[in-house]
Amino acid sequence: MKRVLLLCTCLFILACGDKTGKGAKVKLEEPDRPYDKIAFENKSKKIDAFFQGIAEHQNFHGTVLISYDEHILFEKAYGFEDPTKKKKPLKTSSVYQLASVSKQFTAAAILKLMEQGKLNLDDNVKRFYPNFPYENITIKLLLRHRGGLGNYTYFSEKFSDRKTPLTNQSVVEMMIKNKPDIYFFPDRRMDYSNTGYVLLAAIVEKVSGKSFKKFMEQDIFRPLGMKHTRVLDVNNLGDFYYVEGHDRWGAKVHQDYLDGATGDKGIYSTVEDLHTWDRVLYSGNFLSDSTLDSMFMPGSKNLDGPFNYAFGWRTYTMKTGETIIYHGGWWNGFKSFFMRDLENHHSIIILCNNERSNFRNLDPLVDIIYDRKPDASRKYSVYLHHSPGR
Repeated sequence: MKRVLLLCTCLFILACGDKTGKGAKVKLEEPDRPYDKIAFENKSKKIDAFFQGIAEHQNFHGTVLISYDEHILFEKAYGFEDPTKKKKPLKTSSVYQLASVSKQFTAAAILKLMEQGKLNLDDNVKRFYPNFPYENITIKLLLRHRGGLGNYTYFSEKFSDRKTPLTNQSVVEMMIKNKPDIYFFPDRRMDYSNTGYVLLAAIVEKVSGKSFKKFMEQDIFRPLGMKHTRVLDVNNLGDFYYVEGHDRWGAKVHQDYLDGATGDKGIYSTVEDLHTWDRVLYSGNFLSDSTLDSMFMPGSKNLDGPFNYAFGWRTYTMKTGETIIYHGGWWNGFKSFFMRDLENHHSIIILCNNERSNFRNLDPLVDIIYDRKPDASRKYSVYLHHSPGR
C-alpha cells in the first residue's frame, strides 16, 4: 500500500509539473571532439589582433565569441558600456539586445509548438484571428517573409498615439481595425518583414496562453540553460540588467513605443548563451532533425544566386553545396551578427552596443578561422547580412 501511495504521489507531482508548461531541462555534454591546442592559440592571437584593430580604428565596442567544431576558440569583450565616456568595461557576460537575431528564436518557438501538435505551418492566420483582414497568409509564409504585409513600424505611426507601448496583440488589433495596405499579394515574392515576425510572436501567445516573454523564458531559454537570455518588457525595464545601446553620436538610445512589440526584435542575450543555443541545435535535444532541416531550408525558389531565407535565418549555399546560416541585427543602438557553419560546426557571434561600431567586413576574420589565403574578390561573411531584404 505504501508503494502504491508513493507511486500515486509521484504521478500527481509529475502531472502538476506538466501543467506548468515548462520544458524539460536539457543538459549538454562537453564537446569530445579533439582539437589542436597550439593551432587554437595561434588563431586566437590573430583573431584578437583583428578585433583590437577595429576597436582602435573603427570604434568597436562589443563582445565576441568564435567557436570551432563547437569548442570555444576565442571569447573576449572590447570597449565600454558607455563608449563616449569610456565607463564600465564590457564583459563576456554582458547582455545585449539581439535586434533581428531575435527572429530565429521566434521561428524556433513556432516549430516547437508545431512539434507539440498545437499548430501547423500551413495554418492560415485566420485560424488564430478570424477577423484578420488579409487572405491566404500562412505561418510558413510569415516565417519566410513572403506574406506581403506592410511594415508595422510605419503604419503604427499613423494608427497609434506613439506614446503607449505597442504589444504583439495590439499590432494585430491595429491591422484588423485599420487594414493597412499590403505590399504585395501573399507568396508573390520575398520581402523582409518585421511585421510578419511580430504576428508570429502574437500567434505563439494565442496558442500557448502565455505572453511571448513568459513562453520564451519558461519553455525555451531556461530549459536550454540560457540563463541570461530574456525578452524585454517595456513596462518593467528593471526586470534584468543589460547594457544600453548608443547611437552614432554616442548618445544612449532609450526605449520607445515600438519596443513593446517583440518577436522581430526584443530578445536580449550574451555571447555565451548564444553559444549554448548553437550547441543545442546540433544536439537534437530541442527540435527533431527533420524540423531543423526545414528550419534551415532556403524558402524562396525565385531568388537569384546563393542568398536566401529559411525560418528565422538567412542562408548562403556554397558552390560545394554546403549551407551557411546567419543573421544580423541593428536596432536602437545595438548591432549583432550570428553565423553558423552547419557542415563544420563553426560559429561567429558578435554583439555590440554602439551604432558607430563598424565590423562589416569580416572576411579577414573568416580567413583566420578557416586557414584561407586572403582574396579581395571573395564576399563570404557579413556581406551576406544585407541580401536578400534588409
